Amino acid sequence: MKKLNSIIVVLLVISAAAVTSFAQEPAAAMLYEITGKNLTKPSYLLGTFHAICPGDMLPTDKLTAFVDKTDQTILELDLDDPVVMQTMAGSLTMAGGKSLKDFYTPEEYAKVDELLKNKLGFSAENVKTIMPSMLSVMVSVGAKSLGCTPAAVDMLVMQAAVAGKKPVYGLETVSSQIDVLNSVPLEKQARDLYTMALDPQKSINEIKAMMAVYKSQDSEKLFNITSEQMKTEPALMTKLLDDRNHAWIPKLESMMAEKPAFIAVGAGHLGGKMGVVNLLRAKGYKLKPIRL
Repeated sequence: MKKLNSIIVVLLVISAAAVTSFAQEPAAAMLYEITGKNLTKPSYLLGTFHAICPGDMLPTDKLTAFVDKTDQTILELDLDDPVVMQTMAGSLTMAGGKSLKDFYTPEEYAKVDELLKNKLGFSAENVKTIMPSMLSVMVSVGAKSLGCTPAAVDMLVMQAAVAGKKPVYGLETVSSQIDVLNSVPLEKQARDLYTMALDPQKSINEIKAMMAVYKSQDSEKLFNITSEQMKTEPALMTKLLDDRNHAWIPKLESMMAEKPAFIAVGAGHLGGKMGVVNLLRAKGYKLKPIRL
């Protein structure tokens, strides 16, 4: 289950007077100004949290000001496209007609059923064909688990872009993201869900800890937590973070060169040697942390 948290994790223009900026690659942030190389105007890079309590959210009004300064918005997926949303909803079922009951003894199934009833309000029978990894995520970031109605930073950015009549683009397709999830065998996903059912508070506490780090605006620390959680799954971490980060760079370079962009991707993608921040710096861009 630990490695699935980073999927969640994965995860905005403030007036100059309200921002604390640092000039020389100081402490990490969740928001970076991108300048240099062939850019005539700054672009911005934000680390998002895909489901977070409002109390841990970055200042929304300040974030949307940065969206207003740019001419396009780039997300992992084009959340403004109804086809993307429909495809996402339709991609959550297990292939091959599999059901949760295929992976558990009756006693184990009853434990998973209890978890879903307690945290999501419905029985396993109602979602028996949904991928176990998705059910784990739903439990981790559900209102009953977190004690709040979570919001998605990505959606807030998208809504600000639409309100400002900015075009919204996606770096990936739904199928490419689902392929990453499918790299984890269903049997392993089911085991993780059952492990969560035995001690749901453990996973919930991990997510809450990540939210607190996100609120502190330290992308490097959040990356380190993600790395620690996934240290036993190096191949998955490569697919989930490193490979995708590298694939995004040429796309981002091309799009930023065309017009200033507000880029919002999961916060786990920013930090580390193979993170988007360092990969862009290696290409010759200057990335200045902005703390809100």
